[in-house]
Amino acid sequence: MSDVKLQLGIEVGDAALKLALFDPQSKKVLKTAHLVTETSPLDDVYTFEMVLQSWLQENDLESIESISLTVSAFRGLVRQIYVPSEASSNIREYLSWTLSLMTSVDPDAYYFDYHVLRGDNALGHTVILIAVRRIWVDAVRKGFRSKNIAPKIFEIDVVSLFNLLEFDGALTNNTECLIKADVSGVSLMWFSKDDLKALRCVSTLDLVDKSREEAYTLLSKNILEQLQLADDENNISVKRLKLCGELANDITFVDILKKHLEGYTIKLFDSFANIRLPVDEESAACTLDCVGAIGASLRSAGGQS
Repeated sequence: MSDVKLQLGIEVGDAALKLALFDPQSKKVLKTAHLVTETSPLDDVYTFEMVLQSWLQENDLESIESISLTVSAFRGLVRQIYVPSEASSNIREYLSWTLSLMTSVDPDAYYFDYHVLRGDNALGHTVILIAVRRIWVDAVRKGFRSKNIAPKIFEIDVVSLFNLLEFDGALTNNTECLIKADVSGVSLMWFSKDDLKALRCVSTLDLVDKSREEAYTLLSKNILEQLQLADDENNISVKRLKLCGELANDITFVDILKKHLEGYTIKLFDSFANIRLPVDEESAACTLDCVGAIGASLRSAGGQS
């Protein structure tokens, strides 16, 4: 594989790395993996690098064309922002000012970037603004001893999943609702072509010390509440849902969620129209976990402006 220009997407979990290795020539995900790190990769960069290096060596991957890292929306800021025409020539300056209004934390504590959804200099632009704490980005950029495997591109899973839907041709004027259910939290995202219509999150902190069935029941009720709030407050009613994330691999959770989301159709987001997936058992078992990593792996393949 060393002669092929491959792209690696990494999603950082609380104590895990989710990986997706993408071949842009064949539009195929060659491998996915869920690697336990036992410590937070963003706080323990030494272990992050060691686990990643070991996986690359085991799979005989001597060089990667690009490595992109994505983090959960719970670890950053995500907003859809309208940039007026008079600020079109200074979008970053306008967004820096906007970021300063969003948080009581010094905006210099964040690195930020943006993804243009639509617009032009005459009419203004609509963008997705993302921001990640500078301390985490610097830790990864400066902490990796082997610079050739240090991630160069950083984003948030909302943009990674937008990348994936866009690359796969799934975005139209109709609204898609994607639920990413991880142990660390659940994100509900409503996308259409050139539009992040809504983003809602459900914490899993109140599930601690509950039985599995109790926790999944409470979580399902909270997800339903957010779907109903999106209908009431955002005027978004989507009955066909796509589900991915760690919990999507748990049939008990999926069954309980389906029971509570009566009237909704839930489809596992584990197949794509324009992207081929690996067939080996280990990678196939990780696909739902690694959807965010797959989106990140497309960052240099036309999935992002």
